[in-house]
Amino acid sequence: MPRTLASVASLIAVCAATPAAAQTWTSAPTAAEMAAAYPAKAKAEGVGGDVLLACTASRGGAMTACDVLTESPRGYGFGGAARKLAQQSLRAQGLAKDAEVRVPIAFSADLAKGGAVTVKTPKWAALPSVTDMQSAVPKTEGGPNNIRVTLVCDVQAGGSLNACAVDREEPAGQGFGPAILALAPKFKVELMSAEGMPTVGAKVRVPVRFDLKPVQQATK
Repeated sequence: MPRTLASVASLIAVCAATPAAAQTWTSAPTAAEMAAAYPAKAKAEGVGGDVLLACTASRGGAMTACDVLTESPRGYGFGGAARKLAQQSLRAQGLAKDAEVRVPIAFSADLAKGGAVTVKTPKWAALPSVTDMQSAVPKTEGGPNNIRVTLVCDVQAGGSLNACAVDREEPAGQGFGPAILALAPKFKVELMSAEGMPTVGAKVRVPVRFDLKPVQQATK
């Protein structure tokens, strides 16, 4: 019996689970730039930190006059490092001049240790369409209904994905992993994650979940 994608709501959920961006960053620090700005004391001790800034937008969307609202843990220099990064690298579109912008900045302990950084809560700027999914995934008689695939990718300039690999494929060996891998160019992330980590130069996990059902069930 022919089968079709009954719902791609779970695919869209990979981005809907993260808060909507208050602004769209057109420029942001990279993971390498954040590593270079990592406070020396925190880096030596392998400590991560979180900062919330209140900044003022310039006419061109740059962050100016940033003040530290919260800093955890204190005493490691995360506040000063976050202010420097924001004022040097962050620029947004669609902001009125002198608008106040709350900016979370997260320093991952993995950066302090010199390891690869995986962004926990990416904001998705682009996703494959229903048609893309329908065309890509295998649809075989009597095949599985519930499919789970996770990719691990590098984020390159602009938020596009590169060097993706299949990290999870359930059920395995039926072509679903390679099918989603072929769609990787259609995924794109924002330059900053929901928790305030730069995405460019980091890794990101792309979880895809969908159901295949017989056509007559899907149309009821």
